[in-house]
Amino acid sequence: MEKTAFNRKPFNILWIVLAAIYVIWMTFFLKYDTYPGAETGINGSKTVYVLWTVFSTAALLMFPVYIKWFLGAKEPGRGLRIFCLINLIFGCVFVTWYGFFLNPFEYTASMIGLQFPWHFKMWGLFATLSVFTNVLYAYRSNQYYGKAGVLCGSLGCAAIFVTINVPSAGEELILNSLRCMSHWTGALLFAFLMAASIVIFLVHQARQKDVRYIIVTALFCAILVLMLVLLAVIGKDGVIEGLPMWAAYLVLFLINFTGLFRTGQTPAVEPAKETVTK
Repeated sequence: MEKTAFNRKPFNILWIVLAAIYVIWMTFFLKYDTYPGAETGINGSKTVYVLWTVFSTAALLMFPVYIKWFLGAKEPGRGLRIFCLINLIFGCVFVTWYGFFLNPFEYTASMIGLQFPWHFKMWGLFATLSVFTNVLYAYRSNQYYGKAGVLCGSLGCAAIFVTINVPSAGEELILNSLRCMSHWTGALLFAFLMAASIVIFLVHQARQKDVRYIIVTALFCAILVLMLVLLAVIGKDGVIEGLPMWAAYLVLFLINFTGLFRTGQTPAVEPAKETVTK
């Protein structure tokens, strides 16, 4: 008897728990009038708030489905490959387009969201969808089933749902402000955990002594370090904030949709299986 090498059950449980926590938070703790309506896009409408809660919860519950599609027993086909390519391109275009609603050298994505709250919500949804699914596709295409990477990606995606529901409190870090700390915590967890899901995969591939992966791993990590240095020296702005996102999109595109990282002996997608003897 054969079974897939990746056990999805813990992640199904994880996402059900995360979705339940989200619904409880949205229902009993966060209200439709908690923050200024113009900054959340809810505008004091209970109906809009309920509809958004239902829609965003459904979006959360799709993540274990994505894991099943890409890391389950069934081999991803051409349809999922096209799905990944389309949402990768769309995600990159949307994130870039949104970042230029206001001067990106003065306004971060969060600050732009104070004036364009629904676009900011979509920014969070499209960014997580496009990066997470393409990370999973990269894993499966290279027969890599790292649970640590999937866990980091899952928690990072869940974290952004806090950020898009709690508007920015401004450019200053206000340590005694629940609003400020909630927004920043969600954003930072999203950035670092999603980057970690990519770095974990790149390091694994680089350890196989593949020069191509060694180079791209070094470059990707260098961009992350550069972003931190620029933030410390120059301060926050949209362009610096966008560097790791653009780098992630480029790396995932090269891995998933070009032959640059594929050996002649390795198929684009092949299910990893192990034999179980009874």
